[in-house]
Formats: sequence, structure tokens, C-alpha cells
Amino acid sequence: MKERVIRWASEKPKFIIIVESVVLFLLATIFCLYEFGIEKTYKLAGILTPIAVMCVTVYFARSQLELGREQKALAQRQATTAHTKLKLDLFDKRYEAYQNIMEHFIYCYDLPMGINAYLCLTPQESIKYHHLKGMASNDVEKRNFIEPIRERAYEKITEIGEYNDESKKKRELDLERVRFLYSDEVYQVLFDFTKKSHELLGEQHRTLDLLLQKTVGEFISKNEWYIPSLEQIDRRKKELARECKLNIVESLRPYLHVPDQ
Repeated sequence: MKERVIRWASEKPKFIIIVESVVLFLLATIFCLYEFGIEKTYKLAGILTPIAVMCVTVYFARSQLELGREQKALAQRQATTAHTKLKLDLFDKRYEAYQNIMEHFIYCYDLPMGINAYLCLTPQESIKYHHLKGMASNDVEKRNFIEPIRERAYEKITEIGEYNDESKKKRELDLERVRFLYSDEVYQVLFDFTKKSHELLGEQHRTLDLLLQKTVGEFISKNEWYIPSLEQIDRRKKELARECKLNIVESLRPYLHVPDQ
């Protein structure tokens, strides 16, 4: 309804001009018949008719020219809008693939490596834990106490390995999109970075599993167990963070910017 009103308003001036022209033509014809008679009016009409036709033709030709210009301008605006939308869609797809890869690295970087974060002892459990740990015997009571805590921690640590396996499958899809959305150079950079991130998380998972075994074993038997080194993991975290800042960001900078509107 609104479009019809707008169309009628835009066509209204033409309609008025046509009506006025017809009315003026009729008035002029009546005037000529009254003043000059039929014969002279007929001759005058023969002279003025081509001129009137030419004026009407020029008027409509001008209207068509203006309409053509408006349609051309509209087509240009639509093409610009479509081009901008295409660039925005491309930006969104590129950023989504980049964000998924970065989220996995952030998960690795922020993953706590202290075993207490997985034991999650309550205040009461913590008191009993330190009390039983100081006892030289009563292994049965120790095992009965530590087993539910060990299972709880083991489930949390197992989730890390499952996340890493699932993430590998998803990142393979992301990297396939990267191959088409970015250049081959960017694909190779992100491929290497993603591979290192998954290797780091795999090492973190194995280390936490060893730390859990060490903690439970020392709690029960008070024997010395192998202590996994966390320094290597911390060093690899920092190396990947530095690579992300210097290499990844610089490689993707030409691609990851909001397109001009």
C-alpha cells in the first residue's frame, strides 16, 4: 500500500501536465473556432499539431532519460551494497576460522597445571587429607578416602584428552576453510600453529595424569614418585604465545580487518 502511494505521488506531476495540456488544447480549439471559423482553424491545427507532437515527444523523452538515470543510480547502489555484503560475509567466515583456532590455543594456555585444581578438595576433605597423609599406616582407610577424589580428578583430566581429540577433528575442517579463505602461506602458518597447540595439550593431558598418579601414590604409600617437569610445558606455552603475536597476527592482518562500508 505504501509503495502504491509513493508511486502515485511520483507520477502525479505527469498526470497533471497531461490533463492541463488537454484542457488547454480544447480551450484553444474552441477559441479558434469562435474567432476564425472552421477553415482557418483547420489550417492552424495543421501547423501547430506537429509542434505539439514534438513538444510532447521531447517531454516524454526527457522523462525517460531521467528515469534511466535514476535506474542506473539505483543499480549502482545495489551493486555497491551487494559487494559490501560479500566482503562482510568473507570477513565473518575468515574470522570464524581464525577464532576457532585461537580458542583452542587459549584453552591450552589457560589450562591449570596444578593437581589441586582437579582434586577439588572441600574444606572437610582437605583437613582429613592432610591428617591421613601424615599417618604411617592404615592404608585401607587412605584408599577408601582417596579413591572417590581420584575418580573425580580423573574424570576432569580425561575430559581434557577428549576435548583435544574432538578439537582435532573440528580444526581439520577449519583448516580446510582456511585453505580457500586465505592464501597458501597463511594456511601453512595456521596449520603448523594448530599442530603445535594440539601437541602441547596432549602433553599437558599426559602430565596431569602422571601428577594425579604421583599424588595418590604418595598419599597412600608415602614413597617418592617421578615428578613430571612443568618447566618444559611453560616454555612451550610462552613460545606459542610469542609465535601467535609475531607470526600469526602479522600473517592474518591483511585479511582480518572490517571492510569499508
